[in-house]
Amino acid sequence: MGLVLGPLLFTALLVGSPFGLSPEETAVFAGTTWVVIWWVTEAIPIPVTSLLPVVLFPLTGVMTVSGATAPYADPIVFLLLGGFLIALAIERWNLHHRLSLYILTSVGTSGKALIFGFMAATAFLSMWISNTATAMMMVPIGAAVIVELTAVGGRRKPPLDREDIEEPNDPLSVDGELFHRLDEEPDELPNTSFGLALMLSIAYGASIGGAATLIGSPPNAVLAGVAESNLGLDIGFLEWMLVGFPLSVVFLFITWALLVLVLDPTVEKQPGRADVIDRQLEELGPMTTGERRVLVVFGLVASAWILRPFVIEPLLPTVTDAMIAIAGAILVFLVPVDGDRLLDWEYTTRVPWGVLLLLGAGFSIARGFQVSGLDSVIADAIVDLGITELMGLVFLITTVVCFLTNVTSNTATASLFMPITLSIGLATGIAPLTLMASAAFAASFAFMLPVATAPNAIVFASGYLTIPEMAKVGLIITVPAILVIAAFAIWWIPIVWA
Repeated sequence: MGLVLGPLLFTALLVGSPFGLSPEETAVFAGTTWVVIWWVTEAIPIPVTSLLPVVLFPLTGVMTVSGATAPYADPIVFLLLGGFLIALAIERWNLHHRLSLYILTSVGTSGKALIFGFMAATAFLSMWISNTATAMMMVPIGAAVIVELTAVGGRRKPPLDREDIEEPNDPLSVDGELFHRLDEEPDELPNTSFGLALMLSIAYGASIGGAATLIGSPPNAVLAGVAESNLGLDIGFLEWMLVGFPLSVVFLFITWALLVLVLDPTVEKQPGRADVIDRQLEELGPMTTGERRVLVVFGLVASAWILRPFVIEPLLPTVTDAMIAIAGAILVFLVPVDGDRLLDWEYTTRVPWGVLLLLGAGFSIARGFQVSGLDSVIADAIVDLGITELMGLVFLITTVVCFLTNVTSNTATASLFMPITLSIGLATGIAPLTLMASAAFAASFAFMLPVATAPNAIVFASGYLTIPEMAKVGLIITVPAILVIAAFAIWWIPIVWA
């Protein structure tokens, strides 16, 4: 249905010219409608749908081919590309596994402490590498801990192992494997509140941690790209962390407290059982040369991102976060390790190129909204509803995006809302960044359904929880998420991003 509905509505809107829009505004509205329908229904692969603006906007006279394709080469796209390549090097040498185990060994083995440890470890890794890869790595560790510390209970599906998925970094292949596994006969697995809480802590930690850094989640990059192209504001790595990191830390503690309160994840460790986390760390052995060298590269890049405004920019004002990311990406192909390199080109097949295309489409649509004036039309329509106060608009945007992102791609949702929130801010006199940040953070906080994010799907496929369980706990987590995002948007963002 989506396959037919997209072009059908595009044609109907283009011919009918509804709502009194100009031809350019109608063309952008019709083209965006087609894109959104195919994004939501996934009638064809999302990355392929993301190429539609390159065809539709020049075809309908909204902008030239050069104008439609230029956003796909936005500096933010290259920032993420560099981050992805460095993350691949970290994964190749298994450094992320060691870092996660180090964090877990420091929290103890009580149920509540382990829940917090898994959330903290997952959130930290998701700040720097793919949320999907982080969840794929943490789920087998979590499954081993659950089996080690709890008695075997009700019947559940066997956990989905990393090797079971042909493309571990491809959320679509995760979904495909998920639905395939649902038809299999489940094995006996521990069915406890501890297991449920631990698996949810991995999924939620991945989403919360991704909001902390500019490269942690694509909606962050969408905001930065639109702010740079439309407002002339450069939101650098450090500027983002000044908002995203404290928000993530605060909400991480809130989420952990709610999981503990709602699910009561207590365990009774049996005498004589070895600590599975210590055992896995021992099996890793001493840090390898590859791990040490990729840690150095990662440390240099992260330090350069954080220190750029204070140290690098006064000396080299042309250096940007995207340049630093690409320099680090080039470096991992140069640093030798035992006759090899930190990263080979063959590994780049695992770069989520589709995410980069999705970002480019979002930037192209945002440019189409601005060039045609459609963003101002939508903003005026929302203003006519009578909601013009900062608090009301923030709560409205955050609530709508939080629930919408549970059934659509978070990047697609952010791409759709960025130009709209930008124009609402300009039309009402409210700082646009405040409204845009509300939408960006809300797009990352999808907790209710397995289809909402790849980490949710991976955790659901582990067999330790059901859809009603995830939806119930996710709804409880979503309410404070809206409140926390709104609080930061209203009181903290205007101070930091003034």
